[in-house]
Amino acid sequence: MLVPARSDAAVAARTSRALRVASGSVEAWLLVGVTAVGAWLRFATLGAQSYWFDEAQAAHELHLSFGSMISSMVVHETNPPLYFVLGWLWARVFGTGEVGLRSLSALVGTAVIPIAYLCGRELVSRRAGLMAAAFAALSPFMIWYSQEAREYMLLVALSGASLLYFAKAWNVPSTRNIALWALFSALAVLTHFFAGFLVAPEALWLLYVIRNRAIAIAAGAVAAVQIALVPLLFSQAGNSLLGFISGTRLGTRIQQVPVAFALGNLYESPAVRYGLLGAAALAGAVIVLLLIGSDSRELRGAGAAAALAAVVLLLPLFLALVGEDYYIPRALMPAWIPLAVVVAAACTAPRAQAAGAVLALVLLGSFVYAQVKVNDSPQYQRPDWRGVARALGATSGTRAIVAYDGSLATDPLATYLPRVPWTEPSNGVATVGEIDVVGYRWQTLSRSLPAGARLMSTKTVNDFVVARFSIDPSQSLTRAQIAASAGSLLGPPVAGAAVLVQNSPFAR
Repeated sequence: MLVPARSDAAVAARTSRALRVASGSVEAWLLVGVTAVGAWLRFATLGAQSYWFDEAQAAHELHLSFGSMISSMVVHETNPPLYFVLGWLWARVFGTGEVGLRSLSALVGTAVIPIAYLCGRELVSRRAGLMAAAFAALSPFMIWYSQEAREYMLLVALSGASLLYFAKAWNVPSTRNIALWALFSALAVLTHFFAGFLVAPEALWLLYVIRNRAIAIAAGAVAAVQIALVPLLFSQAGNSLLGFISGTRLGTRIQQVPVAFALGNLYESPAVRYGLLGAAALAGAVIVLLLIGSDSRELRGAGAAAALAAVVLLLPLFLALVGEDYYIPRALMPAWIPLAVVVAAACTAPRAQAAGAVLALVLLGSFVYAQVKVNDSPQYQRPDWRGVARALGATSGTRAIVAYDGSLATDPLATYLPRVPWTEPSNGVATVGEIDVVGYRWQTLSRSLPAGARLMSTKTVNDFVVARFSIDPSQSLTRAQIAASAGSLLGPPVAGAAVLVQNSPFAR
């Protein structure tokens, strides 16, 4: 009588094992498929847009020798050095062109997809992990910065890895999990100062929960890295490059954050007015679904992710309110994966499957819509400085180029135009036979050109107008005189115009 019972038990065990293997195989294939789609979205159009100001600055720095790159980074950049060290090595192999340099961000951005899956699986469930991966794959916000030659996707990936091993150490406080949490946390902090807003609460949490020597050493090591960066932080705090942040009201930037996190560059559209309302509606739906549909373990993990995301979003806001204002969506990226995990948990809550599926479809559909809108609308894309350079064409002599977009134009144009020095002298005289003006579509050509000036051509490049004028005879002009003359060629004039001189010997 015992034989059949044992046989039945063996069959049941084998069946259960087979089901787990099959389930794991399906899950693995789904993750591979989602990651492949995400990789295609990132790599397929990697070189479609030209460099904008920040990327052109990075491309220039990564083209220098290692020592010169570090020196330039300390002066001109506003974040720690890890991306630039990795980017310098990457550029030695793949170059500093758009596709070559951006491919580092695209590769790291693709890695964010399985990282989001692992975070969701560890904190909530396998279902939530797959949904978080889908969000990461299709997110226009993640796709945009996966196609930018800057440090932001490295920040997301390393912050995600820190979150993953925070969750692992919380669940199983082994020395390995604690050490890997410390490693990825330190690397995240070495990538961007705002990583500290995620890493610090993780450290405090683990110190409170684990309370052993290993976590004390690990947290101390991460703190030591942060302390070592303090001199760099203070040296860069007054960097003039950060002045653009205060150019937009804090209230507007607060509205931009939820729209950017969900719809990418559509935060520049009228949709920004509804950002906080949409965030409140989504938060309400997520809370309801989690409360009615999740078990205690899933609630525990989603709650932890929500708490960490809240610190990343709210502590910099508090600092902005007291005067240290660096509050912009891309700096808050360490909150993105925790938020994706929370929303994914709500969408896959076992006892609210129908409502969760509807929410997931709405979110993924809005991601696709936003990505198509950004791809089809130049106003949501990077300025086409490569197109402006083509419109300027070649010159046989020395010419001056006046860019009404000011300092935002100088680095990209110096990247795309030959024989333009990267660092232009603030004074000096140039003898020019041509003055070209890069203005805006709403500006008009002067009806009465100055004596000796003749219109050579005009071309429209998205929102820019490129007007070329020959000057006969050639004139020796200071940079200030060249900028002042632009208004009489294409006006009305705009304050803060930048002047570049191509192939110019300067007289002192």
